[in-house]
Amino acid sequence: MYLNYAAIFLAVVAVFALVTARGRVHPFLALLAAAFAFNAGIGWSLSYVVKNFGLGFSQSLAGLGLLIIAGALMAEIADGTGATARLQQMARGWRWRAPPLALLGLIGGMGSNPAAVFAVLNPLRRGIGGDSPRSALTLGLSLSAAHGLLIPAPVVLASLTILKADWGLAVAVGLPAAVLSVLLGAFFARLTASGAPNPPDTAATIDGGTLVAPGRGALALLLVSLVLVGLLIVQSLGDIASEPFGGGNDRHFILALGAPALLLAIGPLLLVLLSWSWEPGGLGEGGWAARALAKAAPLLLVVGAAAGLSKVVQETGTAEMMAEWALDYVPTAGPLVLLVPFALAAIIKTLQGSSLVASITSAGMMMELVEPLGLGDAMGRTLAALAVGAGAMTLPQINDALFWLVTRAGRFSPGGTLARLSLGALAQGVLALAVLIAVRLATA
Repeated sequence: MYLNYAAIFLAVVAVFALVTARGRVHPFLALLAAAFAFNAGIGWSLSYVVKNFGLGFSQSLAGLGLLIIAGALMAEIADGTGATARLQQMARGWRWRAPPLALLGLIGGMGSNPAAVFAVLNPLRRGIGGDSPRSALTLGLSLSAAHGLLIPAPVVLASLTILKADWGLAVAVGLPAAVLSVLLGAFFARLTASGAPNPPDTAATIDGGTLVAPGRGALALLLVSLVLVGLLIVQSLGDIASEPFGGGNDRHFILALGAPALLLAIGPLLLVLLSWSWEPGGLGEGGWAARALAKAAPLLLVVGAAAGLSKVVQETGTAEMMAEWALDYVPTAGPLVLLVPFALAAIIKTLQGSSLVASITSAGMMMELVEPLGLGDAMGRTLAALAVGAGAMTLPQINDALFWLVTRAGRFSPGGTLARLSLGALAQGVLALAVLIAVRLATA
């Protein structure tokens, strides 16, 4: 039965890519139709899909949606001060634009959510990367790789905690694996996406004196972006399951530091204060606030619908059942045994969209398997946990928020993002798995 459910979902994804090609159907409408089509295919009640789609939609808007608005506001302020144009002007002299974006992704991937980090870094990416499709793909792939392999990303913390793995070993193995994966992502982006810059409307006036302190605005944008990413990384510490952050008021305070509402409040405000500029009527219907909300609205609807679809599939239990079914077809002995945790997480992630849920669920399934699979020693448990993290970031697709942020920022079609972000993340996951297998062979 669940094999049929998975087949129906993959068919829905394929049809979705076809109907949204070249803008023939808006992604929001297509995602809504996909949720109802999947529900009709599995034969569940209409009330089920209505309830769960609405729940996923509302949760997404209350969380990531606020950060998307924060990023849009910061982008408009940066354009208005000339910060974006100044950064683009500076970056023209660089031989390579990918390294700073890859480094930002490597650091930002340790934050609480890669989609959230992408949202707050997007204004800075538009400057450093020239707002090119390649820059969006480079940042997205870098965030994805780091989030699955580096502490304190919640995906890694969850798998390490559940499998009782060694955190020191996780850093020693995960960091080089993450660096290699990020480098592969940057190379893949260079091969598959255009690096042609898309200058902001203000670029032509940067030397004409009509913009307000573009140099100061550029520095302010850099500082504010790093502050917001830092808060999201600190928030990840709240997921540590031991003291001093495992409970009580300290943990709640740390979690609140990265709350979307707080970041929405302080990000644009800090940028305005540090830039020391203000557009007359900036908060009115014709100012940068109105422009930001108008630009963010379509993305908010699409990301909310993607979360709704994810919730519909998640609640069927299809992902977990398919992962259990796959246990009969993956190697359970020898050097390829790490395929087991990787495959479990990858299947769950692909079908239901949430990397954290995939990590928690697959690590829970591995608890009773590490000893029989010969992974019961400290290094074995650590490698199993990292394999879970690598699998949990593999194959992001239409039910994943990061997928849509990269699609919008890179101006890709959904099918184009499937061919770039999804395949790129798969290649990164396979590389990370190969590194883990090599470490196991060297230490066994």
